[in-house]
Amino acid sequence: MTKIQETLAALPEEKKVLFAPVFGGVDKFYTAVYLIARNEHVTDQEKPDRYEDRLQVIRRIRSKVEKLVDSFGLEGSEIVADIASDYFEDYVNYKEPDIQMTNDEFIGIIQKVSQV
Repeated sequence: MTKIQETLAALPEEKKVLFAPVFGGVDKFYTAVYLIARNEHVTDQEKPDRYEDRLQVIRRIRSKVEKLVDSFGLEGSEIVADIASDYFEDYVNYKEPDIQMTNDEFIGIIQKVSQV
């Protein structure tokens, strides 16, 4: 477990339940933000068609996640940055984590975040 995963796991129950409606829990929240960071990085590196537009959308979603976590009384930008740091740590060490989330689950979370 990384430091931010430990921090999220140690949150009081009344904070953890706030993640459930959109993310399904703090573990799924961590995974979703990790995947957002990965998508932003891969899009920036590979520069597919219309990548600028894609990056704008990804960054808008990340910002909405930060604001949502802020509304929980937590430091959204710091938490998201810590999770992104975990992604980059894995990336530079050629580590591929076992992602416990389907594409459909991830898309569902992104859709819920977009509606917030």
